[in-house]
Amino acid sequence: MVREVKLTKDIQAQQKGYKIQATIYGGDIHIFRDTLIIGKNYYISNAWVKEIGAQYQIVQNNLQWTINGRTIVEEVTGDSEIIVPAVYSFVPFSRLHTYIDSLSHIDVIGIAIEIKPKKEIITNNGLEIVQEMTLMNDNMDTVMLTMWNQFVNNECTQILNIMNRKPIIIGCRLKVSSYNGISLSTKSSSSFVIEPEIPQAAALSIWYNANAEKAMDIICGRIGLETKSLSTLPSAEDIITIKMIDNQLNTRRSFWINGHIKVTNLIQPFWYLSCEKCTKATGYEFEQRFNCLYCRHDQVKAMPRCRVIVDLIDESSSLNATLFRNQVEKFLGCTTYELMNKSDGVI
Repeated sequence: MVREVKLTKDIQAQQKGYKIQATIYGGDIHIFRDTLIIGKNYYISNAWVKEIGAQYQIVQNNLQWTINGRTIVEEVTGDSEIIVPAVYSFVPFSRLHTYIDSLSHIDVIGIAIEIKPKKEIITNNGLEIVQEMTLMNDNMDTVMLTMWNQFVNNECTQILNIMNRKPIIIGCRLKVSSYNGISLSTKSSSSFVIEPEIPQAAALSIWYNANAEKAMDIICGRIGLETKSLSTLPSAEDIITIKMIDNQLNTRRSFWINGHIKVTNLIQPFWYLSCEKCTKATGYEFEQRFNCLYCRHDQVKAMPRCRVIVDLIDESSSLNATLFRNQVEKFLGCTTYELMNKSDGVI
């Protein structure tokens, strides 16, 4: 049984752009579950105010509120002049690559054009639930958003109910990862606004209505559904040397390097058998069916997946890198099946 113990949100105060985060603990979460709605305005009084460590901050403010059963929360109604519009700093899809695997979190806005069935997977944290959604911007670029656990049961359920009208979605404090090139993922502090009433959402909705037929070709025909922003070339300032990586590992995990690759270990295995769904390695034989303990799919096939360890070299230094699937096939000029059919498993 999962028990909710803490809920953290950021709240924008009366002064435009000023934010403070608020935390609700334990049983108080249920009390305010249907009271605090993202995008609405409230009078809040009798909250505890205390300092918060930098490692726990989700906004740039060293103070936080603690909201409990004694806190008075009243929605602002009517034509009150104190109503404060929400302020967002959206990152364009074309700039997502600058945040890959970094410690930063981002806000995005997009059209939910596709949502896949939820699935259970095994991670280092145990059994978890995930659901993948595809977002589109007004340039018809797409990016995959992976929703985890409570977001599957809450936000994904709401979005599924209105997918027929392709809702506009705001995602706040999302992580950018290198999974499948570039993708987005929720964090415990993430939040969503579904069909927000802001100018950017209105403009995006107007654009979609004018381009719905072409967008549907992409959705139904799978034409160009891969994220076009993944192919965005880095600017000169995005590229660093291998020698500079160590000094930046505290703030990011992915880097753009201009160099060449070389295979030095020619006796390494260039492929392995894996689950056809999640690509986790398995000991089953080629095309043998089994129940995968990682992705929880039944009767999947053991299929080959190519992998090669190479040296990445530039003018400053070198490091080991691992290539998978299409990268290996393009680099070696042969398919995974051709690698597998070599009797010794190496080249």
